[in-house]
Amino acid sequence: MFVEEKYKKNIRKSLRERVKAVCKLHDFGKKEETWQTACRKDFELYRRSPKAFVADNIRKAGVRHELFSAREAKKCKMPLPLIAAISAHHGKLNIGSEPRWRFFPDIWKELKTMSWGNGTFSETLRLQYEYSALRGLLQLADHRASAREEGEYVPPLKTFSYKFPHATMRPVQRLIAENWDKDLLLLRAPTGAGKTDASLLWAQLQIEHHRADRLVIAMPTRFTSNALSISVAESLSDTGLYHSSAWFTKYHQSVKDGIADEIHAKKEHELARLLETPVTVCTIDHLLMALTLTREDHHLITFNLANSCLVIDEADFYDEFTQANILVLLKALKEWQVPVMLMSASLPEVVLRDYQSIGYDVQEILTDHSDEERIRFEVKDIRHSSCVDDLEDLLNKMMGAGKGIIYANTIDRAFEYAAWLQDQGFDDVIVYHSRFTEPDKQGKEAELIKALGKDAWKNGEAHGIAILTQIGEMSINISADMMISDLCPIDRLTQRAGRICRFDEERTGELYVIRPYRDGLLYPAPYGTPPQKGEKGWKACIAFDMTDRLVEKKSYCSKSLLDLLNKVYHESSAFSAKADQNAKNLEAYFMYNWLIGSKERTKEDDTSNQFWRSRDIPPQESVFVCKPPSLYFKNWHDFQEYKLSTSIEIPLYLIQKGLRQHIFDVIKVPIGTEGQKEGIYVIREGFYNKTLGLTLNVNNDSIFL
Repeated sequence: MFVEEKYKKNIRKSLRERVKAVCKLHDFGKKEETWQTACRKDFELYRRSPKAFVADNIRKAGVRHELFSAREAKKCKMPLPLIAAISAHHGKLNIGSEPRWRFFPDIWKELKTMSWGNGTFSETLRLQYEYSALRGLLQLADHRASAREEGEYVPPLKTFSYKFPHATMRPVQRLIAENWDKDLLLLRAPTGAGKTDASLLWAQLQIEHHRADRLVIAMPTRFTSNALSISVAESLSDTGLYHSSAWFTKYHQSVKDGIADEIHAKKEHELARLLETPVTVCTIDHLLMALTLTREDHHLITFNLANSCLVIDEADFYDEFTQANILVLLKALKEWQVPVMLMSASLPEVVLRDYQSIGYDVQEILTDHSDEERIRFEVKDIRHSSCVDDLEDLLNKMMGAGKGIIYANTIDRAFEYAAWLQDQGFDDVIVYHSRFTEPDKQGKEAELIKALGKDAWKNGEAHGIAILTQIGEMSINISADMMISDLCPIDRLTQRAGRICRFDEERTGELYVIRPYRDGLLYPAPYGTPPQKGEKGWKACIAFDMTDRLVEKKSYCSKSLLDLLNKVYHESSAFSAKADQNAKNLEAYFMYNWLIGSKERTKEDDTSNQFWRSRDIPPQESVFVCKPPSLYFKNWHDFQEYKLSTSIEIPLYLIQKGLRQHIFDVIKVPIGTEGQKEGIYVIREGFYNKTLGLTLNVNNDSIFL
């Protein structure tokens, strides 16, 4: 078994024997008389009144059986990693639990001494791998055994199985077959080159050669995760999907329709969150958040990651926050000997220096040159625009053709385009951005595919103008001959342009690049920083400025786009102090929490905590598009399910503005029998619809998708 072999090789101990030992002793403390007495009293209360039962006696006894179990392990002269695993199996090995250790100060002192030793990040990674294996696997086994005893469904743990489905390999897949054994493989190929099958082929080779036992695919956003999980599932049925709205994407409708069992679906969803599925598609944020170790289950997630091979698909190179965080992740993966493939249609040469700087022996970016000279599109014009009226001629041309794609950098600009077209009597418009509920997002995606997808073009039925923001750059497989796009960093522009004549290699499309202006100044939002007090206008990021200077009115093929990409990202610029400190904080979280956790506890779907963020975006909060049909939820899960299907995440400061303008109401809904109330923001009628999503009449200077 790969996991055992890797542990034996690196730790020189038998993982199987260690796990058997902790399983044997982890509940030994339940024999303690104080614990037994409290349990007997609680059982008697339960027998008399099951509905009103509260386990008061065991709570007031101040006894945790796992601490007595740890004492027994100490008596048996078990090594500290085993004692730590037993101590942590109910998620209480943290500073907040220190008072409970007053009867066992010697064990607590030994754990603290080990936890807060002044080792390096690399040394801490090695230690955490040894300890998290026992800690995570004991909890997994304990939860599954308890579920089995209760007669609950226990989902099987399956293994990766994939067979390359094609008779011949495309060029990008041949590159994989010839270079699969690199610790870090960088792959560059245009959209439509077959990268999904290439990533599965790469994973198959890692697993066949005992370099991993599962595949994790990390995408930049949950929207791209959704699309890729569907694509991967065509070849692999056992594919897990995990992000903040993955439950709704993968399971909600089938459970609602009675096709899938809700309990089974919840258990399978949990396996994906823990990276226990043979293939898990998730966001990069989920992996980064696990490195903070601010939840007990982060130990199992990181251990499973350490036994995976990882594909990072389409990282945003203009976003220094993301890149600085990814370098921390790659340091961890290198120490854990995790094979990594980073693939993108727009991967600049400069990344070689970044990855070499953290110890990877990577000398080249593998590139699919097979179709790089074919002209993909022509930039017909570059012009600035303060309002949509400035683009009347282009929009009239697009309306005349009856179809096209418009990319707007902000939701407000998307609305302006839509309003202008509809004012001209052109109603075949599809607006798609992040401010739709999950069911309405799915409806929008289906609408886009029906109007401008592959089958629509094949059958001569393509129609309509799609107006998209950034969430439509990678996740929607549509095409048009004419595109209008706001100026953006070249890697984003390349992704957008990948939807020009996507399904017809004989055609050359037209791209019109728009330099957006606001109040007489170039308006690069969201690619930069908003004005500080006393400043005027946004400050563009370097990649936006460089793209603005270098993009030309001419024809582009994959090779010329790559040349432009490398000119924009021509040197490895130092991260800003803010991004650099944020990345250092991620390392610090890992080193501080690796054994004894802090008091800080994060939620399952958090992507930030007190001192660290996965992305440099304003704090977000949920707003509900309608009041709940019942102002009561029987449990937290029911509330969360309603939230996923009827809420939208927006920046908190916009909510505050909306409250002042009476766009939102605040209501409190009771959850559960104990009457716990949750305050929620509800959008007033008239500000949300299925056609445009959420529309706010507030000054909008946020990072919009």
